[in-house]
Amino acid sequence: KDTKHTRLWTREQQPPPMAKLGEGDDRWIVKEREDGRNVNNWHWSETSYTEWAREKLGARFEGVAIGDGTRSAGKLLSLETMKGDVTVQSRKQKRFPLYELELTIRWEGQLFDASGGTAVEAKGRIKVPDLSEETYDDLEMTVLCDEETDAKRPLKELVRKEGGKAVRAACLAFVEELKETVMKGHEPPPQKAPPRERFNAGYVAASAETAKTGAVKVVYSYNPPPHVLYETLLDTQRIRGITASDASMSTEVGGKLMMFSGAVEGENAELKPFDGERAVIKWKWRFSTWQPSHWSTVLITMVKQDDGSTKLTLEQTGVPEDERERTERGWKGMLFEPMNAMLGGRVIGA
Repeated sequence: KDTKHTRLWTREQQPPPMAKLGEGDDRWIVKEREDGRNVNNWHWSETSYTEWAREKLGARFEGVAIGDGTRSAGKLLSLETMKGDVTVQSRKQKRFPLYELELTIRWEGQLFDASGGTAVEAKGRIKVPDLSEETYDDLEMTVLCDEETDAKRPLKELVRKEGGKAVRAACLAFVEELKETVMKGHEPPPQKAPPRERFNAGYVAASAETAKTGAVKVVYSYNPPPHVLYETLLDTQRIRGITASDASMSTEVGGKLMMFSGAVEGENAELKPFDGERAVIKWKWRFSTWQPSHWSTVLITMVKQDDGSTKLTLEQTGVPEDERERTERGWKGMLFEPMNAMLGGRVIGA
């Protein structure tokens, strides 16, 4: 007998005994926990970093000098407002940040006369309409002056040129710090009123939470034609690859669907394959953590563009209001962005 590739156990060297089901063997990796903890971040969870981000961005915009100080000088004063959310989503021991922010930064500046005294003073705001993963390295911003006069226009121009550079540098540094913090597994400090962290394996919304509902809308542009998107969204193996989790899809009306290892469940309510202009998928859809009787409706429309690409629009209604932002971030971060990486495309609206 050829034993070159066969491992033989002698009487003195027996194979290690297998763990036995039901005997409480400590070698079992997965155990039921009374505290409901998401062990090793295996289930999809979401943690808010919004207040952490507000503090970090505020520090980066405070007192930043603008200009060389010879004939004019300015500085960024503070982060006046920050709208939006910063979250970290975890699944199967992988963590990644999602952020969509709208920022307003206060500024001030002075023009000097020949003797070095202050001739003109101005104050205003810099507005950043969208700081996100798609825009952080090419930010758009608008500079506003509290009093728009000819005398103050040079200061506004100074802030537009030099202040814009400072804002971009601060935002880039913030994104790098956020990603490094997430990569190292650091958690944000406790907040005064921390939102309840929800795990798809353990939390069921109370009936009162489902009384008020909202809508979610996401619009993407993808390079492939509509029939490729249509087939991808109904294909079990492709969805498993995109989401890096178990899934079960159907190509029949009335067929059941399951995504994210059971975190999402639903049914095909309507299917219209590509007819030369568009394709449509309509799902009866819910998180498994919602009340058993509560369902939302997802309508995905894929329209062919002149260049052969696809405009994909997702419209979801009946989402519990307190779950709306989480659901929208999930569509983007867990499905459409990975599809973008696989197929090629970009977000064009929401």
